Amino acid sequence: MDKTERELRDMLADRKLVRWPTEPQWNAIWKTANAKGYEGTVSMAVHSVAPDLLDADWVSMMKSEHRDVMWSEIRLRRSVAPFRKNRPPVPFNPDASEEAAEEMRQQIAKLVSQGWAVVSDGPTGVQLRAPKKMKKLDLLCIVLGLPMVFFYGLGLILIGLGLLDYFLFTQTETKFLPRP
Repeated sequence: MDKTERELRDMLADRKLVRWPTEPQWNAIWKTANAKGYEGTVSMAVHSVAPDLLDADWVSMMKSEHRDVMWSEIRLRRSVAPFRKNRPPVPFNPDASEEAAEEMRQQIAKLVSQGWAVVSDGPTGVQLRAPKKMKKLDLLCIVLGLPMVFFYGLGLILIGLGLLDYFLFTQTETKFLPRP
C-alpha cells in the first residue's frame, strides 16, 4: 500500500470521502497525486478528478490552514447531532404498541401472582424482585440444629448460621422489563 492509498483510506475513515472511488477514478487520482511536480494534497487530487467523492463541508474548508481542527469539530458535531437530514422516518404502529403493552401487563401479572414484588414502575420499564428462597444448606443447618439444641448449644449455633446466611447473604433475583 502506497502513501496515496493510505491517505485515501484515512480520508474514508475520517468521513472526508463519501465513498471509495471506482477503479477508473482510483487510477486517475493516483496518477494525479503521483505526477511529477505535483505539490497538492490527495484531497485536491480527488477534487480535481471526482469532486462528488468528497464531503461538501470538507471541500469548503480544504484551502484553510486549520482544516484538520475544523474538520474534527464538524465530525464531533455530526456525531452528537440529535436530528440528521438523511434519517429515515420511523413508522409508528399504534396497534403493535398496544399489543406489546398488553403483553407486558400480562407478563407482570403472571410474575406478581408467583410472588414477585414490583420494586419500580417508571417510564422506561418495570423492575421486579423475586421472593427470597432458602438455600438447601440453610435448611439443613436448621433441621440438624433443632435436635442438637440440647447438646451444649451446638444446635443453636447451627440454627444461627442458617438464619444468618438466609437473612444477610441470600441475594434475591431481580428482573427488568423494558417498556415497548
